[in-house]
Amino acid sequence: MIPRVLSIAGTDPTGGAGIHADLKSISAAGGYAMGAVTAVVAQNTHGVTDIHYPPVEALTAQLEAVSSDVQIDAVKIGMLGRVDYIDAVRAWLEKTAPKVLVLDPVMVATSGDRLIDEQAEEHLRQLFDFATVITPNTPELEILVGAQRGEIRGVDDAVDAARRLAAETGSWVAVKGGHLEGSEISNYLVSAEGSLAETRSARIETSSTHGTGCSQSSALATRLAAGDSGQEALDWVSSWLTESIARADQLQVGSGNGPIDHFFRMRKFSHPEELVGPSLAHTAVLGELAEPVAVPESQTEKPLQTIEPAGPWTAMLAGLSENILQQTIGDGFLTALQRGNLSTREFVAYQVQDALYLDRYARALSLLAAKSPLQEETAFWAGSASNTYEVEQELHRSWLARREVADFLKTVPSAPSKVTSGYTDFLLARAATADYVVGAAAVLPCFWMYADISLYMAEANRPDHPYRSWLETYQDQDFVLATQKAIAIVERLFEEARPDQRVRATRAYLEACLWEREFFQQASYL
Repeated sequence: MIPRVLSIAGTDPTGGAGIHADLKSISAAGGYAMGAVTAVVAQNTHGVTDIHYPPVEALTAQLEAVSSDVQIDAVKIGMLGRVDYIDAVRAWLEKTAPKVLVLDPVMVATSGDRLIDEQAEEHLRQLFDFATVITPNTPELEILVGAQRGEIRGVDDAVDAARRLAAETGSWVAVKGGHLEGSEISNYLVSAEGSLAETRSARIETSSTHGTGCSQSSALATRLAAGDSGQEALDWVSSWLTESIARADQLQVGSGNGPIDHFFRMRKFSHPEELVGPSLAHTAVLGELAEPVAVPESQTEKPLQTIEPAGPWTAMLAGLSENILQQTIGDGFLTALQRGNLSTREFVAYQVQDALYLDRYARALSLLAAKSPLQEETAFWAGSASNTYEVEQELHRSWLARREVADFLKTVPSAPSKVTSGYTDFLLARAATADYVVGAAAVLPCFWMYADISLYMAEANRPDHPYRSWLETYQDQDFVLATQKAIAIVERLFEEARPDQRVRATRAYLEACLWEREFFQQASYL
């Protein structure tokens, strides 16, 4: 079902916030977007310069026109601003009673500046009776629970305040971790009983966050209207929002606080081959690679436990790809997988694509076996291909044959996705036509990134973990030994290669790392 979602909000002529951001977010989240304008706002990436409020009758006419003709599955409310506007929306809600209503109480800017007066605030509180979810920023949450400005400093404070607001209103309350301090962002949906859903992601250092609150609340309304649970909706929205913020600077919109990139996912999966090309710009530092490039030590607060390089060349590869590994682990899919609350549908979607991937990946390994000049390495690649067919594929077949996943199989693509096809086409092409060192470097992340991610996941594995069998497959000692062997082979090949071959092999390795990242991320929206 494509949810029909109505946004009631003010404008932003630069397209980053307000109703413009809502329409983009609803569409990106899979809904049909509609809008009723409250205020005509003159603003850009530096701030608001003017606000014009049309007569309240204009708002009422818009709402009546939509609801008299269209079945509305969800409503998102943003900027209302005036008492007469709030009262008009309340009267309309009493008649329409939407099943899902996400209310973004636009009362206070993140700077702490008041956007509505106290009388309007009291009228706005009356809308809470209709809300499914209330999505205040931190200053707004403080006002709504009667806290002093600056009193909410951390996640625990915010969750406790959200619980109190939820108890008072009967609605869920969203806690937006982006407004709190720390290198990690935690988002929550909270009820009177406590946290209902939680997601975590790495904080992205950027000024391009204009309209983030508008975008988050309208996407959340869409996913809830589509039938997602609270956890599923929060997972989807947090993953999409993190990625949209991470790619925001590429838009180059304005000279102030720029907007997020709402449609990055749509563009990247329309042309997946373009996804990895521009991302390799940082390899310009490689030069001729007569010797390994020195890579700065990690600045990460929590360094990962990883399988060690075999020498200076593979140490260089590990350093160049560390940020990609961090991005992959910080993605919502792997975060939810580690916690054990990844939705069954997402895991089924991943398993189906992984089974399709493994078939073609095994062929790439067989091509490397045929190309290797050393009998020992031929046996290694051939044995890895055989293990892929016999052990890993059997895990997928047995898991997907379970009765409890049968219904989910009907809802996910059974053919290779664009990312799966793009990734395996890349691997087969490098293994079949490129120099041996290039082909070996291309498949190395299939070993190394998986092994590193598994070490990261191992600390969360437990007897009752719903995905324990998958986690254990890649924590198996035989897989660790195979990974170490693959690293050693690539180290030897780099040592013996020409500088131009090393450059091509390094690019192939990094491109495969990027494909690995996208392969995990795609499961959230297949």
